[in-house]
Amino acid sequence: MRDDQSPSVPQTDICDACARPLTDGCHLGVVRDSSAIHPRHRARDGRRLIAACSPEHLVALQQEYRERPFVHEELWAGQILRALAQQPDGMAAEALCAATGLDDLQIRRAMEWERHRARHRPQSCEHHLHSPDAG
Repeated sequence: MRDDQSPSVPQTDICDACARPLTDGCHLGVVRDSSAIHPRHRARDGRRLIAACSPEHLVALQQEYRERPFVHEELWAGQILRALAQQPDGMAAEALCAATGLDDLQIRRAMEWERHRARHRPQSCEHHLHSPDAG
């Protein structure tokens, strides 16, 4: 748990199940989640750290994540977005493959998944993947 409770630091020491502050103990777990993209380390992608106020809430959260589908295209799209964010002027396809560890087919599948998702979400939430050669 964090000691610094300054207003500039958001309160994140809460139970992921009930949002109760984790003042009386913390139960941690790691679950598979295709939407979890680490800001810097590719090896940590697809894993989410969860925190709970009780063993029961930890088990409930673990079960919730087990029941969620793990969508590889979602994971790949997040990895592509992370790589593109580090290169605001865009990247050639070969550089994108090197930066993400993905092959051309995975990148195309991720882009198609993102296009499909973009068509089915409100316009205010749009974050598009573009062809790596379109820059």
